[in-house]
Amino acid sequence: MKKVILFRVDGGKVWGISTGHIRRSLILANVLSSKYKIIFVMKNYPDGVDFVKNRGINVELIDINDDSDASLINLCAKYSPEKIIFDLYSNPYTDLLEYAHARQIQTIVFDILGKCAGCPDILINDSFVGDFTKYPHLINKTRLYLGTKYFIIAKPIKIIPIRHKVKDVMITMGGSDPAGLTLKIMRSVLKDSMDFTAHIILGPSFTGHKEVYDIVKSRRNIKVHKNPLNFLKLLSLQDVVITAAGRTLYECAYLGKPVIIVPSIDHEIVVSAEYAKLTGSFYVGHWDDVISPAKIIKALDYYKNNYSKREPIFKSSRNLVDGSGLKRILAIIN
Repeated sequence: MKKVILFRVDGGKVWGISTGHIRRSLILANVLSSKYKIIFVMKNYPDGVDFVKNRGINVELIDINDDSDASLINLCAKYSPEKIIFDLYSNPYTDLLEYAHARQIQTIVFDILGKCAGCPDILINDSFVGDFTKYPHLINKTRLYLGTKYFIIAKPIKIIPIRHKVKDVMITMGGSDPAGLTLKIMRSVLKDSMDFTAHIILGPSFTGHKEVYDIVKSRRNIKVHKNPLNFLKLLSLQDVVITAAGRTLYECAYLGKPVIIVPSIDHEIVVSAEYAKLTGSFYVGHWDDVISPAKIIKALDYYKNNYSKREPIFKSSRNLVDGSGLKRILAIIN
């Protein structure tokens, strides 16, 4: 009988969460399922839960207001897991970590903001923002794996060099886009006279489909992709990407894509500014209905007219993410 791994993860059309945590956990679960029985423990956000269940994963539901250690301790008593993997916006559990340590259940936390409560056995944070990777209370208590070398890509693909002409531009604002930025960008940036093809990505928890198709209608230079299974391949074919500052930004780094970053929540402002400094890319800052569209249009025109500026962005971005994160993390977990 296979031993059990519990994944404590949330996602869906929820402010500050979206589906990035689920995507990373599913990549790991898919590989580990050959050796372990996988069970996701999730707050009952229906679209996120359905996204996981549709991939054949068993899910244990907890209430959306339940951050108690007791619920997870009860599930540990039920399943006797060998490992618990946490992939959350912030980790509230402390008693559970002590409970697991006493019973030799390995605890692995994926963090993004430097806000890990308690002392897990392993903490992994793939951020390139120095202030988000500081854990003074965990030194000599937890094995720390920090930096972009631990960013997970399921299947690294062929890297396409920068093309001289900008022909394809993607707009991708995460799995749910709770801030409604996809529609705002489409309405303000996509014009009848544009000389490129726009690719609009609608994630699994996106709900504004009618509004998107009302904008597109019969325009041939706009293509809509609903939760594409080949997303990374499609991303690799783009010349410029307008994106939020979540997982997709790291995937753009791996592929060397010039980006225009439109952060959707507060911590992404910091991520965007740091990424722009490291790579020479553009970022918009907090969305403003007047200022932000003008910034995006200006950045897009700059990219279109300056191949010589896009080429160094390709190189500097690729220095951040090498595509071997999954291999490294599997070695750590195993």
